[in-house]
Amino acid sequence: MTDRDPRSPEAGAGRDDGLFDGLDGGLFDGLDALLARAHERLGTAVTDRITAQGGPPELRSPDLALDRLLAAAHRSVGTAVTRRRSRETRAALDRRDLALEARLAQRGPLSGRPSPVRVKYRQQALRLAHRYWPTDLAQGMRAAVHTVQSLSELLEDSTQSAARVESVVDQLREQLRQLSRLPKPHRSPVTLTGLDYLVAVESTLAGPADRLLQDLHRVQQLLDEVLGPAIATLGTSPPGYLYGVDAVAQDLIDDLTQGCDQADALARAVAEVERASTDFVGADLSSARLDGVLLEGILWDATTAWPGEWETLVRRASLPSGEDVGILVVAAEPCDHAIHAEA
Repeated sequence: MTDRDPRSPEAGAGRDDGLFDGLDGGLFDGLDALLARAHERLGTAVTDRITAQGGPPELRSPDLALDRLLAAAHRSVGTAVTRRRSRETRAALDRRDLALEARLAQRGPLSGRPSPVRVKYRQQALRLAHRYWPTDLAQGMRAAVHTVQSLSELLEDSTQSAARVESVVDQLREQLRQLSRLPKPHRSPVTLTGLDYLVAVESTLAGPADRLLQDLHRVQQLLDEVLGPAIATLGTSPPGYLYGVDAVAQDLIDDLTQGCDQADALARAVAEVERASTDFVGADLSSARLDGVLLEGILWDATTAWPGEWETLVRRASLPSGEDVGILVVAAEPCDHAIHAEA
């Protein structure tokens, strides 16, 4: 015999918990808290109204009460969304500032020059960079090293003819001639005035170019004065003479390897000039005169300040750069909705 009749109301009341066993308790906690706050606010409103009018509050239609409830909910949600978007906006600005600081840290001394000066003389600066880097000199130097290594292997093979060895020497001479086609380094005293920006650009390029030319001159001298004559008399020389020729070839490899380092240094200098002439992310160009300036290839973002109505024109001619989010590049798309890059 049980204490309660299963059909009694008390027995059903005792099984309320089992009805919601599969539901999340946290949902009811939140709902209870919401209802408690609503009840508290309703009680406060009723008390205030009774106190103010000296009697019970007048009845409101259910639709009006629902409208007020929805309006209150809309205000609460709007406030929450505004706060969240403010936090997200601040976080996005912080990330952008960090990215800009990292970008600025990668720039060289030329990028520290005034932005209006850099954009004004960007065509001349890029022309100088092309003069000092007419081809991929670093790849050319490594190709010359490979040629000397092939020459050394030929010297070790006694079955190779002298004509084959001399053809490789001629190939090396041509490679060195192509690599030596650099402008004679010209470095003038650098001052701090904006008009001397191009002097600073050429000084940046001339240093490693001068050292590269010295290494190439030393290699050519060793080839023409030592290795070339030694190979010419290789057929009439004793077998031991070959070791001396191979040692000279190894000296050539060492000198060319050192020249590769100078070619890499010149490549970094050229990259710095190109960066200073192209990267205007976060730059203040509001005072720059852009008439007649080649804008194609310039990188910019929302923090870049353009003069007058130029921002609208530049934005129409720009595309995402693909480097980082928010960075655009001025592209040459001559159509009704884009300006010419040279404009």
